[in-house]
Amino acid sequence: MTPLVPVNVDVTTSMVAVVTVLTVMVVGLCTLARPSRATVTWGSAFGLGVLGAYLWLAGQQTEEPMLRGAASALLLCFEPLVWIGLRMHFGRRARWWLVVPFLLIAPALLMSTAGTPWYLPSFQIVFLGSAVYGGLVAYELLRDRTAVRDIVLPLALASCGLVVVAVVSTVSALLSGGAGTDEQLSALRGMNAVGTVVVSTCAAFTLVLMVRAEGKKSDVDDVAERARRRLRKAEGQNDQPWSILDIRLDDPDDLREASTGAAFTLIVDRFHHDIQEALPVSADADRVEDGRAIVIIRGNDEAVRHHLRAILTRVSVIDRETTVTGIRSSASIGWATASVVGFDYDALVAAASRAAVRARAAGGDQWKRATAEDLSRV
Repeated sequence: MTPLVPVNVDVTTSMVAVVTVLTVMVVGLCTLARPSRATVTWGSAFGLGVLGAYLWLAGQQTEEPMLRGAASALLLCFEPLVWIGLRMHFGRRARWWLVVPFLLIAPALLMSTAGTPWYLPSFQIVFLGSAVYGGLVAYELLRDRTAVRDIVLPLALASCGLVVVAVVSTVSALLSGGAGTDEQLSALRGMNAVGTVVVSTCAAFTLVLMVRAEGKKSDVDDVAERARRRLRKAEGQNDQPWSILDIRLDDPDDLREASTGAAFTLIVDRFHHDIQEALPVSADADRVEDGRAIVIIRGNDEAVRHHLRAILTRVSVIDRETTVTGIRSSASIGWATASVVGFDYDALVAAASRAAVRARAAGGDQWKRATAEDLSRV
């Protein structure tokens, strides 16, 4: 019987495998699924990462300094491309003049100094430069208020960690006075490999979720645009009995804490299902958040009141064929009518939103109608 040969999987092999899988995921779920300048740039960043990872593996096997230098440079070019892609994604000016010089200088510097005493300080400079872009990535993510915080935090924290590691390693190198160059290079290579796995993993999840969330936002925008067209047509025909309802689940944070994640998902799904079931076929309900829906509905006051009572009743029923035992939910509804606010969709939504806030402040499980005062505050 042939003896089994143990498989030795080191950090370099793991890095190559992880970066390859993440690149396939980002290209498939971002670049190809939703092509744009931002997603193409991110796909290119991960493509460079794959190339750098395989060059790194080749350099480890052949112990060729130039291959290691080229691999390190390509891996450190990841953050600049992610940053410029983020600026494109958020609709800001793409400052390529801050990125292209780094993409050209970093490989040239590390490859030209590979195998010489100047390689370590050169690597420290390039590492610090990449960390600067890491700080810019974190800044872009955290400054954008429209981005969901739990989506952007993985990449933001990983980028901040890159900054901390780069500063600490540079200070350590300065304090050591150049002693133990081989030991420093070995430590830096290990940190580079581990850091590549951490940053690329966090980046892949953040970027994929951002792009998919943006796709959902586009679907919401389409629903709102249809509502605007309906209201414009109604205004042209002087068709008055149109309303916007802002329906909000009361105390969603408390419900989340009082239940498991799966149970809270059931509560939210049932909330939106109840809204759909209580509305007439002609009404459109737009799920804008987990615990909030915007509804456009046509009907006189008595008909709308009937649907409002039906929604509140259905939402407040406890444990109807679900596993969410003993948890009672309720809703607050703001009601804005075209006869009071006009036919402007955004004004109707804003007035209904203020009315919903008043309904919640009054104790919840009720509806409030938008008034002239709500309109004046919009």
